[in-house]
Amino acid sequence: MPQLTFAATGESYDVPEGTRFLDFCQENNLPHDFGCTVGSCGTCACVVTEGAESLPSIGDEESETVEMATDEEGARLGCQLVITGDITVRAAEV
Repeated sequence: MPQLTFAATGESYDVPEGTRFLDFCQENNLPHDFGCTVGSCGTCACVVTEGAESLPSIGDEESETVEMATDEEGARLGCQLVITGDITVRAAEV
């Protein structure tokens, strides 16, 4: 089972493979901000500091929104992430 780790707190959670980051955070009241939840606003931009290679590739629409929200390397939209392996995330600087 993949592990999701929050860099800010060091807390880790076992997450069933294929779980959406958004769903897991909301269901477990975890510390990440979300806005529209459909990939348009960029509020949920995060940086995958470890394990990015295990994630599905970033799509064109997600990439466009990330570019509007932050210029940080490795940024993704939390509402679009599907957890497929161990990852460590932190909020992006927007």
